[in-house]
Amino acid sequence: MATQYKVISDWLCLTTKQKARKIESHLNRLSAEGWEFVALDAVMFFGNDVGFYLILKRSFSENPTIQQG
Repeated sequence: MATQYKVISDWLCLTTKQKARKIESHLNRLSAEGWEFVALDAVMFFGNDVGFYLILKRSFSENPTIQQG
């Protein structure tokens, strides 16, 4: 088994409510595809919280079974 990571960045989240909606939307969509939450980091610009990095992971098999017919 191997682990695949995905980093999503989203900018211009000017309100906390807008930021929460975007994070929830990403998590709902990607968790349905088997991704798991790892970390969340705020993006700061001159001391203002303007976005985020969302880090996700999922496990997968490195050696898929090859079917011979």
